[in-house]
Amino acid sequence: MSTLNRRKFITSLGTLAAALPLGASAFNFIPSPGNGFDFLLLADIHFDKLEHHDMNYLKEKYPNDIVQIENYSRITRENLPTLFEVAKQKARRLNADFYLQLGDFVEGLCGSEQLAQKQTKEFISLVASQQLNRPFFVIKGNHDITGEGAPETYASTVLQWQSQEQKQPMPSANSTFVHKNARFILFDCYTGEKSLQWLKEIIKEHKEDILFFCVHQPVVPFNSRANWHVFAKPSEQQLREDLLNILGEHKAIVLCGHLHKTSVLTRSTLKGNFVQVCTGSVVPAPGAPIKDHLTGVEAYNTDLLKLEPNFALASLQERRENIEKEKPFIKHFEYADFCGYSTVSVSHRNEVMMSLYANVDTNPWRTVNVSKLFNPVS
Repeated sequence: MSTLNRRKFITSLGTLAAALPLGASAFNFIPSPGNGFDFLLLADIHFDKLEHHDMNYLKEKYPNDIVQIENYSRITRENLPTLFEVAKQKARRLNADFYLQLGDFVEGLCGSEQLAQKQTKEFISLVASQQLNRPFFVIKGNHDITGEGAPETYASTVLQWQSQEQKQPMPSANSTFVHKNARFILFDCYTGEKSLQWLKEIIKEHKEDILFFCVHQPVVPFNSRANWHVFAKPSEQQLREDLLNILGEHKAIVLCGHLHKTSVLTRSTLKGNFVQVCTGSVVPAPGAPIKDHLTGVEAYNTDLLKLEPNFALASLQERRENIEKEKPFIKHFEYADFCGYSTVSVSHRNEVMMSLYANVDTNPWRTVNVSKLFNPVS
């Protein structure tokens, strides 16, 4: 068995953002041998219980979210335990090295810092109770910082938890680590230009063959909510171009959530192509149907807006223009409406395969050779 390297830290922009080889000592877990490895991917979970909320606060501030909160509380109670069990068994069979969750691990909107702390700490306790015996990494999602006391809870509790999981200081939600021959960048898309400047500095350290760019919101819009992506505002278009070119230059594999849909696409830039895979883990029912399955670049058009014809009609023109602007750059596209979980496998030859599972299925809906999508065959 090879000896694990000592962890090394690199300071950038006053932030400890390290190229951190993952070790096993703190987790009583020996990472997989050789250069290849697997990890288990989850996206939006929205862990929730009605007792986490000040209902008077909701009625006053977020009355339209009450039905959603009731539904997420049901999903947490009825379906999340099964999802965790299935994912856990899959991770053990693969000898996966860690879990990665792409944000919105809690619902938020609690109404006070005390309740936000209760919700967050109960989720952390739930993860601990699973005895995963592997690190569990999370990314900041919008729900994780929404509501009274939520930003403070993230800063005081989530970052402390994640610093223990990553085994490096976490002064912010932006972080990076290296595992074998892959670099992971966990990007906070809610601090705007500050995060982009951090990325521009930390990407200088990238020497590995594979780059996983992990973010809550998609970088590329792909459904009716075509203004729910990173740097979507007209005033942010230069920031968006800078981000796209960084991802293209480094042939990034973008892993994202936020939309509770499944999508695999290739996007070209002036600097090269990158691949984006979007997923969700809010499983409405174990046998929930897979809807609106679309394939081929010709399916990437403004008809995507018809998937939710009544969504935010005031922004319809903006969303139509976003899709029209993106269409010339889309080189591969597949979409389906379902949530579940995924496994990611990196071979010793640096080939990346992803298996996408619908709901709590144990057989994949689709297995994708991500490495071949950087230059897809038309």
